[in-house]
Amino acid sequence: MPRKPIEQLKAGRAHYARRLPHLDDAHFGALWHLFTVGHLVTTDLDGIARRHDCSFADLDMLGTLGIDQERDMRATDLASTLYLSNAVISTRVARLERRGLIERHRSRDKRAYALRLTDAGRALVEAVIVEIAREAKIARFFRELPREDQSTLMRILGALHQRFDREFIGGPYQDD
Repeated sequence: MPRKPIEQLKAGRAHYARRLPHLDDAHFGALWHLFTVGHLVTTDLDGIARRHDCSFADLDMLGTLGIDQERDMRATDLASTLYLSNAVISTRVARLERRGLIERHRSRDKRAYALRLTDAGRALVEAVIVEIAREAKIARFFRELPREDQSTLMRILGALHQRFDREFIGGPYQDD
């Protein structure tokens, strides 16, 4: 297998073109790049998060809880927002609650429990966000792009994210 990403992509396309000549492979490059870059970005962000004894997935959950403190967020809401199963959320909530980073409280309507970020959780998220802005490879790469390329990348990724969100969650958004 070649070492350079573009050569790897060419080798992969050539291989599957020979094995599956009837297949339309126009998506192959985008799929391969998104998957590989996503893996590399996650590995980099996990490395930063591990310095704080958590994973980037933990920080994503904590950050999501911290964004809208005025609204009660149940574990099922969090699972839907983060595209995770209730079982994964339950395990993560228990671990983060033991660490004092989140807490459960009765929801406003008293029918269920909602989750809330603690001050310690908020401090952790903010500290890691600062480190990510300063040290993460994706943040540095993004800053080095010309403004027009930043806008183009954000537009394309945003459209892709919104499309996949609709496909996975289903139904139109309330503002559609």
